Amino acid sequence: MKNIANIVNFVRAVEPREKDNSYLPETMLKELELCRKYGFKSTVLLQYDALILPEYREMLSQFSYITEVGIWFEVVQPLVEDCGLKWRGKFPWDWHNDVGFLVGYEPEERKLLIDRFFEVFKGYYGEYPKAVGSWHIDAFSLRYISEKYGITVSCNCKDQYGTDGYTIWGGYYAGAYYPSVNNMICPANSPENQINVPVFRMLGSDPIYQYDLGLENGIRAQGVSSMEPVYGCSGSSEKWVKWYFDEVYNGKSLALSYTQFGQENSFGWRKISQGLEMQFEILSEQIKLGKVELLTLGEAGEWFSENFSETPASALCIDSDYSENGKKSFWYNCKNYRINLLFENGVLHIRDFYLFRDDFCEKFLDKKETEHSCGYYNLPVMDGYRFSSAEKKAGIYPLDCAGRQIPCSDYVSETDDEKQTATCCGGGIKYIFTPERIKIHTEKAARFAFDFADNADVPYVSADNKELFMKFKGTTENDYLYSVKLEKGFFGIADGNPFITPENGMITIITKR
Repeated sequence: MKNIANIVNFVRAVEPREKDNSYLPETMLKELELCRKYGFKSTVLLQYDALILPEYREMLSQFSYITEVGIWFEVVQPLVEDCGLKWRGKFPWDWHNDVGFLVGYEPEERKLLIDRFFEVFKGYYGEYPKAVGSWHIDAFSLRYISEKYGITVSCNCKDQYGTDGYTIWGGYYAGAYYPSVNNMICPANSPENQINVPVFRMLGSDPIYQYDLGLENGIRAQGVSSMEPVYGCSGSSEKWVKWYFDEVYNGKSLALSYTQFGQENSFGWRKISQGLEMQFEILSEQIKLGKVELLTLGEAGEWFSENFSETPASALCIDSDYSENGKKSFWYNCKNYRINLLFENGVLHIRDFYLFRDDFCEKFLDKKETEHSCGYYNLPVMDGYRFSSAEKKAGIYPLDCAGRQIPCSDYVSETDDEKQTATCCGGGIKYIFTPERIKIHTEKAARFAFDFADNADVPYVSADNKELFMKFKGTTENDYLYSVKLEKGFFGIADGNPFITPENGMITIITKR
Protein backbone atom coordinates (compact mmCIF):
# COMPACT_ATOMS: atom_id res chain seq x y z
CA MET A 1 0.00 0.00 0.00
CA LYS A 2 1.36 3.40 -1.02
CA ASN A 3 0.42 6.92 0.08
CA ILE A 4 0.53 9.15 -3.00
CA ALA A 5 -0.04 12.87 -3.52
CA ASN A 6 -0.06 14.71 -6.85
CA ILE A 7 0.04 18.43 -7.51
CA VAL A 8 -1.99 19.00 -10.68
CA ASN A 9 -2.62 22.55 -11.84
CA PHE A 10 -4.67 22.89 -15.03
CA VAL A 11 -4.45 26.00 -17.13
CA ARG A 12 -6.83 27.91 -19.39
CA ALA A 13 -5.98 31.00 -21.46
CA VAL A 14 -9.45 32.53 -21.36
CA GLU A 15 -12.16 33.02 -18.75
CA PRO A 16 -15.21 34.57 -20.44
CA ARG A 17 -16.96 35.15 -17.10
CA GLU A 18 -14.31 37.78 -16.23
CA LYS A 19 -13.75 41.07 -18.10
CA ASP A 20 -10.00 41.08 -17.51
CA ASN A 21 -8.09 37.83 -18.18
CA SER A 22 -4.63 39.17 -17.37
CA TYR A 23 -4.65 37.28 -14.06
CA LEU A 24 -4.65 33.85 -15.75
CA PRO A 25 -0.91 33.55 -16.58
CA GLU A 26 -0.03 35.23 -13.28
CA THR A 27 -2.00 32.57 -11.40
CA MET A 28 -0.07 29.76 -13.10
CA LEU A 29 3.21 31.55 -12.34
CA LYS A 30 2.31 31.88 -8.65
CA GLU A 31 1.43 28.18 -8.49
CA LEU A 32 4.76 27.25 -10.04
CA GLU A 33 6.69 29.60 -7.74
CA LEU A 34 5.00 28.01 -4.73
CA CYS A 35 6.10 24.59 -5.95
CA ARG A 36 9.66 25.89 -6.35
CA LYS A 37 9.62 27.35 -2.85
CA TYR A 38 8.94 23.91 -1.36
CA GLY A 39 10.95 21.95 -3.91
CA PHE A 40 7.77 20.19 -5.03
CA LYS A 41 7.49 18.58 -8.43
CA SER A 42 4.13 19.04 -10.11
CA THR A 43 2.07 18.42 -13.21
CA VAL A 44 0.69 21.26 -15.31
CA LEU A 45 -2.05 20.36 -17.78
CA LEU A 46 -2.52 22.90 -20.58
CA GLN A 47 -5.75 23.61 -22.38
CA TYR A 48 -5.22 24.08 -26.15
CA ASP A 49 -5.65 27.85 -26.00
CA ALA A 50 -2.87 28.06 -23.39
CA LEU A 51 -0.63 25.58 -25.23
CA ILE A 52 -0.51 27.70 -28.39
CA LEU A 53 0.42 30.93 -26.55
CA PRO A 54 4.19 31.51 -26.20
CA GLU A 55 3.90 33.20 -22.81
CA TYR A 56 2.65 30.02 -21.13
CA ARG A 57 5.28 27.80 -22.73
CA GLU A 58 8.06 30.25 -21.93
CA MET A 59 6.92 30.48 -18.33
CA LEU A 60 6.85 26.70 -18.01
CA SER A 61 10.36 26.41 -19.43
CA GLN A 62 11.70 28.23 -16.35
CA PHE A 63 10.34 25.42 -14.16
CA SER A 64 10.99 22.43 -16.43
CA TYR A 65 13.21 20.74 -13.84
CA ILE A 66 10.23 20.30 -11.47
CA THR A 67 7.28 20.38 -13.88
CA GLU A 68 5.65 17.70 -15.98
CA VAL A 69 3.53 19.16 -18.81
CA GLY A 70 0.46 17.42 -20.19
CA ILE A 71 -2.94 18.11 -21.75
CA TRP A 72 -6.12 19.45 -20.15
CA PHE A 73 -8.77 18.35 -22.63
CA GLU A 74 -11.58 20.82 -22.73
CA VAL A 75 -12.59 21.82 -26.25
CA VAL A 76 -12.06 25.47 -27.16
CA GLN A 77 -12.70 27.62 -30.21
CA PRO A 78 -9.15 27.69 -31.65
CA LEU A 79 -8.90 23.89 -31.46
CA VAL A 80 -12.21 23.39 -33.23
CA GLU A 81 -11.43 25.91 -35.95
CA ASP A 82 -7.89 24.55 -36.44
CA CYS A 83 -9.57 21.23 -37.25
CA GLY A 84 -11.78 22.86 -39.87
CA LEU A 85 -14.92 22.46 -37.79
CA LYS A 86 -17.51 25.07 -36.88
CA TRP A 87 -17.42 26.46 -33.35
CA ARG A 88 -20.86 26.37 -31.71
CA GLY A 89 -20.03 27.99 -28.39
CA LYS A 90 -21.02 31.41 -27.10
CA PHE A 91 -17.46 32.15 -25.93
CA PRO A 92 -13.96 30.98 -26.98
CA TRP A 93 -14.12 28.62 -24.00
CA ASP A 94 -17.70 27.49 -23.39
CA TRP A 95 -17.95 25.09 -20.44
CA HIS A 96 -21.23 23.48 -21.54
CA ASN A 97 -20.90 19.79 -22.36
CA ASP A 98 -22.30 19.93 -25.89
CA VAL A 99 -19.52 22.29 -27.05
CA GLY A 100 -16.79 22.35 -24.38
CA PHE A 101 -16.09 18.61 -24.07
CA LEU A 102 -15.36 15.78 -26.46
CA VAL A 103 -18.80 14.26 -25.84
CA GLY A 104 -20.29 17.22 -27.74
CA TYR A 105 -18.81 15.93 -30.99
CA GLU A 106 -19.37 12.89 -33.18
CA PRO A 107 -16.75 10.12 -32.75
CA GLU A 108 -14.93 10.97 -35.99
CA GLU A 109 -14.83 14.63 -34.98
CA ARG A 110 -13.37 13.62 -31.62
CA LYS A 111 -10.52 11.91 -33.45
CA LEU A 112 -9.80 15.11 -35.38
CA LEU A 113 -9.75 17.19 -32.18
CA ILE A 114 -7.55 14.68 -30.37
CA ASP A 115 -5.09 14.32 -33.26
CA ARG A 116 -4.74 18.08 -33.64
CA PHE A 117 -4.14 18.65 -29.93
CA PHE A 118 -1.53 15.89 -29.68
CA GLU A 119 0.33 16.89 -32.85
CA VAL A 120 0.54 20.54 -31.79
CA PHE A 121 1.77 19.47 -28.36
CA LYS A 122 4.47 17.31 -29.95
CA GLY A 123 5.43 20.19 -32.22
CA TYR A 124 6.22 22.33 -29.18
CA TYR A 125 7.62 19.73 -26.79
CA GLY A 126 9.15 17.17 -29.13
CA GLU A 127 7.08 14.27 -27.85
CA TYR A 128 3.51 13.36 -27.05
CA PRO A 129 2.26 13.97 -23.49
CA LYS A 130 2.03 11.11 -21.04
CA ALA A 131 -0.66 12.72 -18.86
CA VAL A 132 -4.10 13.82 -20.08
CA GLY A 133 -6.84 15.09 -17.81
CA SER A 134 -10.31 16.57 -17.99
CA TRP A 135 -13.42 16.81 -15.86
CA HIS A 136 -14.55 13.94 -18.05
CA ILE A 137 -13.24 12.12 -21.13
CA ASP A 138 -15.65 9.63 -22.67
CA ALA A 139 -14.59 6.00 -23.07
CA PHE A 140 -14.39 6.20 -26.87
CA SER A 141 -11.97 9.13 -26.72
CA LEU A 142 -9.87 7.77 -23.87
CA ARG A 143 -9.45 4.43 -25.65
CA TYR A 144 -8.45 6.20 -28.87
CA ILE A 145 -5.92 8.39 -27.03
CA SER A 146 -4.49 5.40 -25.20
CA GLU A 147 -4.11 3.17 -28.22
CA LYS A 148 -2.78 5.81 -30.63
CA TYR A 149 -0.65 8.00 -28.40
CA GLY A 150 0.41 5.69 -25.56
CA ILE A 151 -0.44 7.93 -22.62
CA THR A 152 0.41 6.47 -19.22
CA VAL A 153 -2.20 8.20 -17.06
CA SER A 154 -5.41 10.20 -17.06
CA CYS A 155 -7.44 11.97 -14.41
CA ASN A 156 -11.08 12.98 -14.11
CA CYS A 157 -13.45 14.71 -11.74
CA LYS A 158 -14.57 13.31 -8.42
CA ASP A 159 -18.08 11.91 -8.12
CA GLN A 160 -20.58 14.74 -8.21
CA TYR A 161 -24.25 15.13 -9.03
CA GLY A 162 -25.23 18.09 -11.18
CA THR A 163 -22.35 20.37 -10.21
CA ASP A 164 -21.46 22.65 -13.16
CA GLY A 165 -23.74 20.51 -15.34
CA TYR A 166 -21.55 17.42 -14.95
CA THR A 167 -23.06 14.36 -13.31
CA ILE A 168 -20.39 11.72 -12.71
CA TRP A 169 -22.02 9.30 -10.33
CA GLY A 170 -21.48 5.81 -8.98
CA GLY A 171 -17.80 5.43 -9.89
CA TYR A 172 -14.65 4.34 -8.10
CA TYR A 173 -14.94 6.78 -5.20
CA ALA A 174 -11.26 7.59 -4.66
CA GLY A 175 -7.84 6.51 -5.89
CA ALA A 176 -7.35 5.02 -9.37
CA TYR A 177 -8.87 2.41 -11.65
CA TYR A 178 -8.75 0.98 -15.17
CA PRO A 179 -11.94 2.00 -17.00
CA SER A 180 -14.16 -0.15 -19.16
CA VAL A 181 -14.07 0.34 -22.93
CA ASN A 182 -17.82 1.01 -22.68
CA ASN A 183 -18.04 3.42 -19.75
CA MET A 184 -15.53 5.99 -18.56
CA ILE A 185 -16.46 5.79 -14.87
CA CYS A 186 -16.94 2.01 -14.74
CA PRO A 187 -13.90 -0.04 -13.71
CA ALA A 188 -13.42 -2.91 -16.15
CA ASN A 189 -14.39 -6.32 -14.76
CA SER A 190 -12.09 -8.20 -17.16
CA PRO A 191 -8.80 -7.51 -18.99
CA GLU A 192 -10.37 -7.88 -22.45
CA ASN A 193 -12.78 -4.98 -21.73
CA GLN A 194 -10.20 -2.72 -20.11
CA ILE A 195 -8.65 0.54 -21.27
CA ASN A 196 -5.08 0.06 -20.08
CA VAL A 197 -4.60 3.54 -18.70
CA PRO A 198 -5.11 4.21 -14.98
CA VAL A 199 -7.54 7.03 -14.25
CA PHE A 200 -7.06 8.97 -11.00
CA ARG A 201 -10.01 10.67 -9.30
CA MET A 202 -9.26 14.34 -8.72
CA LEU A 203 -9.99 16.95 -6.06
CA GLY A 204 -10.00 14.90 -2.83
CA SER A 205 -13.65 14.38 -1.89
CA ASP A 206 -14.69 14.55 1.75
CA PRO A 207 -15.45 10.85 2.46
CA ILE A 208 -18.32 11.75 4.81
CA TYR A 209 -19.97 14.95 3.63
CA GLN A 210 -19.24 15.43 -0.08
CA TYR A 211 -21.54 12.51 -0.92
CA ASP A 212 -24.81 14.04 0.28
CA LEU A 213 -23.96 17.65 1.02
CA GLY A 214 -27.08 19.74 0.50
CA LEU A 215 -29.69 17.08 1.23
CA GLU A 216 -30.48 18.62 4.59
CA ASN A 217 -31.97 21.61 2.78
CA GLY A 218 -33.69 19.52 0.13
CA ILE A 219 -31.21 20.73 -2.51
CA ARG A 220 -30.54 18.21 -5.25
CA ALA A 221 -27.45 19.86 -6.80
CA GLN A 222 -24.54 19.14 -4.50
CA GLY A 223 -22.38 21.55 -2.63
CA VAL A 224 -18.63 20.96 -2.58
CA SER A 225 -16.50 19.64 0.25
CA SER A 226 -13.11 18.76 -1.19
CA MET A 227 -9.40 19.60 -1.27
CA GLU A 228 -9.95 22.42 -3.75
CA PRO A 229 -8.29 25.42 -2.03
CA VAL A 230 -10.97 27.85 -3.21
CA TYR A 231 -13.57 26.40 -0.81
CA GLY A 232 -13.67 27.85 2.70
CA CYS A 233 -15.49 24.96 4.38
CA SER A 234 -12.88 22.41 3.29
CA GLY A 235 -9.83 23.01 1.10
CA SER A 236 -8.93 26.38 2.61
CA SER A 237 -9.75 25.29 6.18
CA GLU A 238 -6.65 24.20 8.07
CA LYS A 239 -8.76 22.14 10.46
CA TRP A 240 -10.41 20.26 7.60
CA VAL A 241 -7.17 19.68 5.64
CA LYS A 242 -5.36 18.29 8.68
CA TRP A 243 -8.31 16.03 9.42
CA TYR A 244 -8.41 14.89 5.78
CA PHE A 245 -4.70 14.01 5.84
CA ASP A 246 -4.96 12.13 9.11
CA GLU A 247 -7.90 10.06 7.90
CA VAL A 248 -7.07 9.43 4.24
CA TYR A 249 -3.45 8.57 5.01
CA ASN A 250 -4.15 6.59 8.19
CA GLY A 251 -2.54 3.38 6.92
CA LYS A 252 -5.81 1.47 6.70
CA SER A 253 -6.36 1.81 2.97
CA LEU A 254 -5.86 -0.92 0.38
CA ALA A 255 -3.54 -0.65 -2.65
CA LEU A 256 -3.05 3.11 -2.37
CA SER A 257 -4.20 6.25 -0.64
CA TYR A 258 -4.37 9.21 -2.95
CA THR A 259 -5.25 12.86 -3.18
CA GLN A 260 -4.64 15.67 -5.65
CA PHE A 261 -3.54 19.21 -4.81
CA GLY A 262 -3.97 22.14 -7.16
CA GLN A 263 -6.62 24.22 -8.87
CA GLU A 264 -7.42 25.61 -12.31
CA ASN A 265 -6.06 29.10 -12.88
CA SER A 266 -9.56 30.40 -13.69
CA PHE A 267 -10.25 31.01 -10.00
CA GLY A 268 -7.32 33.41 -9.70
CA TRP A 269 -4.48 33.55 -7.21
CA ARG A 270 -6.31 35.83 -4.78
CA LYS A 271 -9.01 33.21 -4.21
CA ILE A 272 -6.78 30.13 -3.97
CA SER A 273 -3.50 31.39 -2.50
CA GLN A 274 -4.35 31.19 1.20
CA GLY A 275 -5.71 27.66 0.94
CA LEU A 276 -2.98 26.36 -1.35
CA GLU A 277 -0.14 27.83 0.72
CA MET A 278 -1.60 26.25 3.86
CA GLN A 279 -2.01 22.90 2.11
CA PHE A 280 1.59 22.93 0.87
CA GLU A 281 2.90 23.59 4.38
CA ILE A 282 0.96 20.59 5.68
CA LEU A 283 2.08 18.48 2.71
CA SER A 284 5.70 19.43 3.37
CA GLU A 285 5.41 18.27 6.98
CA GLN A 286 3.83 14.98 5.94
CA ILE A 287 6.54 14.31 3.36
CA LYS A 288 9.28 14.96 5.95
CA LEU A 289 7.57 12.51 8.30
CA GLY A 290 7.51 9.90 5.55
CA LYS A 291 3.72 9.63 5.61
CA VAL A 292 3.13 10.53 1.95
CA GLU A 293 5.12 10.47 -1.29
CA LEU A 294 4.81 13.29 -3.79
CA LEU A 295 4.79 12.13 -7.42
CA THR A 296 3.94 13.75 -10.72
CA LEU A 297 0.71 12.49 -12.25
CA GLY A 298 2.74 10.59 -14.84
CA GLU A 299 4.86 8.91 -12.16
CA ALA A 300 1.73 7.91 -10.25
CA GLY A 301 0.31 6.31 -13.40
CA GLU A 302 3.52 4.41 -14.09
CA TRP A 303 3.65 3.11 -10.51
CA PHE A 304 0.03 1.98 -10.73
CA SER A 305 0.56 0.14 -14.04
CA GLU A 306 3.72 -1.54 -12.78
CA ASN A 307 1.94 -2.87 -9.70
CA PHE A 308 -1.58 -3.66 -10.93
CA SER A 309 -2.68 -5.28 -14.19
CA GLU A 310 -6.35 -4.90 -13.18
CA THR A 311 -8.17 -2.49 -10.90
CA PRO A 312 -7.25 -3.37 -7.30
CA ALA A 313 -9.50 -3.13 -4.28
CA SER A 314 -9.15 0.07 -2.27
CA ALA A 315 -10.64 1.36 0.96
CA LEU A 316 -11.19 4.54 2.94
CA CYS A 317 -11.60 3.95 6.66
CA ILE A 318 -12.67 7.29 8.14
CA ASP A 319 -12.70 6.99 11.92
CA SER A 320 -13.45 10.57 12.98
CA ASP A 321 -15.62 13.52 12.00
CA TYR A 322 -14.02 16.96 11.63
CA SER A 323 -17.47 18.51 12.17
CA GLU A 324 -17.65 16.70 15.53
CA ASN A 325 -21.05 15.19 14.72
CA GLY A 326 -19.80 11.71 15.53
CA LYS A 327 -20.11 10.34 11.99
CA LYS A 328 -17.80 7.74 10.50
CA SER A 329 -17.55 6.51 6.92
CA PHE A 330 -16.12 3.43 5.25
CA TRP A 331 -15.67 3.06 1.47
CA TYR A 332 -14.69 -0.14 -0.31
CA ASN A 333 -14.03 -0.05 -4.07
CA CYS A 334 -13.02 -2.87 -6.41
CA LYS A 335 -13.48 -3.84 -10.05
CA ASN A 336 -16.96 -5.28 -9.40
CA TYR A 337 -18.63 -2.78 -7.06
CA ARG A 338 -18.34 0.05 -4.58
CA ILE A 339 -20.02 0.27 -1.19
CA ASN A 340 -20.20 2.78 1.65
CA LEU A 341 -21.05 2.17 5.29
CA LEU A 342 -22.07 5.25 7.26
CA PHE A 343 -22.16 5.44 11.04
CA GLU A 344 -24.64 8.19 11.93
CA ASN A 345 -26.91 8.88 14.90
CA GLY A 346 -25.99 5.61 16.55
CA VAL A 347 -26.79 3.43 13.51
CA LEU A 348 -24.40 1.73 11.10
CA HIS A 349 -26.00 1.21 7.68
CA ILE A 350 -25.21 0.82 3.99
CA ARG A 351 -25.55 4.28 2.48
CA ASP A 352 -24.34 3.45 -1.02
CA PHE A 353 -23.95 0.27 -3.10
CA TYR A 354 -23.18 0.36 -6.85
CA LEU A 355 -22.42 -2.49 -9.25
CA PHE A 356 -19.87 -2.23 -12.07
CA ARG A 357 -20.65 -4.12 -15.28
CA ASP A 358 -18.51 -4.18 -18.45
CA ASP A 359 -21.48 -4.16 -20.81
CA PHE A 360 -23.21 -1.17 -19.22
CA CYS A 361 -22.52 1.54 -21.77
CA GLU A 362 -22.22 5.26 -21.30
CA LYS A 363 -24.42 7.42 -23.49
CA PHE A 364 -21.57 8.86 -25.57
CA LEU A 365 -19.92 5.84 -27.19
CA ASP A 366 -21.36 6.37 -30.64
CA LYS A 367 -23.25 9.66 -30.54
CA LYS A 368 -22.69 13.19 -29.34
CA GLU A 369 -24.30 14.98 -26.42
CA THR A 370 -26.78 17.61 -27.59
CA GLU A 371 -27.70 19.08 -24.19
CA HIS A 372 -25.73 21.51 -22.04
CA SER A 373 -25.56 19.02 -19.16
CA CYS A 374 -24.41 15.40 -19.28
CA GLY A 375 -24.27 12.35 -17.03
CA TYR A 376 -22.14 9.25 -16.52
CA TYR A 377 -23.53 6.52 -14.27
CA ASN A 378 -23.10 3.02 -12.91
CA LEU A 379 -25.75 0.64 -11.56
CA PRO A 380 -27.34 1.42 -8.17
CA VAL A 381 -28.41 -1.17 -5.65
CA MET A 382 -28.68 1.61 -3.05
CA ASP A 383 -28.08 5.32 -3.52
CA GLY A 384 -28.14 7.32 -0.31
CA TYR A 385 -28.12 10.60 -2.20
CA ARG A 386 -30.45 10.16 -5.17
CA PHE A 387 -32.97 8.02 -3.27
CA SER A 388 -33.15 10.37 -0.26
CA SER A 389 -35.12 13.47 0.64
CA ALA A 390 -34.62 16.10 3.29
CA GLU A 391 -36.95 14.08 5.51
CA LYS A 392 -35.70 10.54 4.83
CA LYS A 393 -32.15 9.29 4.39
CA ALA A 394 -32.09 6.30 2.05
CA GLY A 395 -30.03 3.25 2.94
CA ILE A 396 -30.04 -0.45 3.74
CA TYR A 397 -30.73 -0.63 7.48
CA PRO A 398 -30.42 -3.60 9.88
CA LEU A 399 -33.71 -4.14 11.76
CA ASP A 400 -34.57 -6.27 14.78
CA CYS A 401 -37.61 -8.55 15.07
CA ALA A 402 -39.82 -5.59 16.01
CA GLY A 403 -38.75 -3.65 12.89
CA ARG A 404 -36.57 -1.17 14.78
CA GLN A 405 -33.16 -0.05 13.56
CA ILE A 406 -30.42 -1.87 15.47
CA PRO A 407 -28.41 0.62 17.52
CA CYS A 408 -24.63 0.73 17.30
CA SER A 409 -22.45 2.50 19.86
CA ASP A 410 -19.42 2.44 17.58
CA TYR A 411 -17.78 0.36 14.89
CA VAL A 412 -14.25 -0.74 14.01
CA SER A 413 -12.74 -1.44 10.61
CA GLU A 414 -9.61 -3.21 9.44
CA THR A 415 -8.08 -4.10 6.09
CA ASP A 416 -5.84 -6.80 4.62
CA ASP A 417 -3.90 -5.46 1.66
CA GLU A 418 -2.55 -8.82 0.54
CA LYS A 419 -6.04 -10.38 0.36
CA GLN A 420 -7.75 -7.16 -0.83
CA THR A 421 -10.32 -7.54 1.93
CA ALA A 422 -11.83 -5.25 4.55
CA THR A 423 -13.90 -5.90 7.66
CA CYS A 424 -16.26 -3.65 9.62
CA CYS A 425 -17.89 -4.65 12.91
CA GLY A 426 -20.56 -2.77 14.84
CA GLY A 427 -23.92 -3.30 16.51
CA GLY A 428 -23.35 -7.03 16.66
CA ILE A 429 -22.95 -7.21 12.86
CA LYS A 430 -19.79 -8.08 10.94
CA TYR A 431 -19.35 -7.01 7.30
CA ILE A 432 -16.60 -8.67 5.24
CA PHE A 433 -15.82 -7.17 1.83
CA THR A 434 -13.93 -8.96 -0.95
CA PRO A 435 -13.94 -8.26 -4.70
CA GLU A 436 -16.24 -11.23 -5.37
CA ARG A 437 -18.55 -11.20 -2.35
CA ILE A 438 -19.97 -9.30 0.60
CA LYS A 439 -20.49 -11.44 3.69
CA ILE A 440 -22.61 -10.28 6.60
CA HIS A 441 -22.60 -12.14 9.93
CA THR A 442 -25.36 -11.21 12.37
CA GLU A 443 -27.17 -12.62 15.38
CA LYS A 444 -29.28 -9.54 16.03
CA ALA A 445 -30.70 -8.50 12.67
CA ALA A 446 -33.97 -10.08 11.55
CA ARG A 447 -33.71 -8.39 8.18
CA PHE A 448 -31.84 -5.71 6.24
CA ALA A 449 -34.42 -3.28 4.86
CA PHE A 450 -34.03 -1.03 1.81
CA ASP A 451 -35.46 2.35 2.77
CA PHE A 452 -35.88 5.40 0.53
CA ALA A 453 -37.97 8.51 -0.05
CA ASP A 454 -41.53 8.05 -1.30
CA ASN A 455 -40.86 9.85 -4.59
CA ALA A 456 -37.43 8.28 -5.24
CA ASP A 457 -36.82 6.90 -8.72
CA VAL A 458 -35.59 3.50 -7.53
CA PRO A 459 -34.60 0.66 -9.90
CA TYR A 460 -36.29 -2.28 -8.14
CA VAL A 461 -38.51 -4.46 -10.32
CA SER A 462 -39.01 -7.80 -8.56
CA ALA A 463 -37.30 -10.44 -6.45
CA ASP A 464 -37.23 -14.16 -5.90
CA ASN A 465 -35.58 -15.82 -2.93
CA LYS A 466 -32.04 -15.47 -4.23
CA GLU A 467 -32.07 -12.57 -6.70
CA LEU A 468 -33.15 -8.94 -6.77
CA PHE A 469 -34.02 -7.73 -10.28
CA MET A 470 -33.48 -4.10 -11.24
CA LYS A 471 -33.76 -1.78 -14.22
CA PHE A 472 -31.69 1.32 -14.97
CA LYS A 473 -33.30 3.98 -17.11
CA GLY A 474 -31.96 6.85 -19.08
CA THR A 475 -28.43 6.48 -20.46
CA THR A 476 -29.31 4.77 -23.75
CA GLU A 477 -32.44 4.14 -25.80
CA ASN A 478 -33.03 0.81 -24.05
CA ASP A 479 -33.35 0.21 -20.32
CA TYR A 480 -30.56 -1.89 -18.80
CA LEU A 481 -31.66 -4.94 -16.80
CA TYR A 482 -29.40 -6.18 -14.01
CA SER A 483 -29.58 -8.05 -10.72
CA VAL A 484 -27.73 -8.94 -7.56
CA LYS A 485 -27.68 -12.51 -6.26
CA LEU A 486 -27.39 -14.17 -2.86
CA GLU A 487 -25.49 -17.29 -1.89
CA LYS A 488 -26.88 -17.08 1.62
CA GLY A 489 -29.97 -15.22 2.77
CA PHE A 490 -33.28 -14.51 1.07
CA PHE A 491 -34.65 -11.52 -0.83
CA GLY A 492 -38.19 -10.25 -0.48
CA ILE A 493 -40.19 -7.15 -1.38
CA ALA A 494 -42.89 -5.62 0.82
CA ASP A 495 -44.85 -2.60 -0.49
CA GLY A 496 -42.14 -1.99 -3.09
CA ASN A 497 -39.30 -2.03 -0.57
CA PRO A 498 -36.77 -4.87 -0.93
CA PHE A 499 -35.28 -6.57 2.11
CA ILE A 500 -32.84 -9.38 2.86
CA THR A 501 -33.47 -11.99 5.53
CA PRO A 502 -30.38 -13.73 6.94
CA GLU A 503 -29.99 -17.48 6.58
CA ASN A 504 -28.72 -18.99 9.84
CA GLY A 505 -27.28 -15.60 10.78
CA MET A 506 -25.53 -15.15 7.42
CA ILE A 507 -25.95 -13.13 4.24
CA THR A 508 -23.61 -13.58 1.28
CA ILE A 509 -24.04 -11.21 -1.68
CA ILE A 510 -22.36 -12.19 -4.93
CA THR A 511 -20.82 -9.09 -6.50
CA LYS A 512 -18.95 -10.70 -9.40
CA ARG A 513 -21.11 -11.17 -12.47
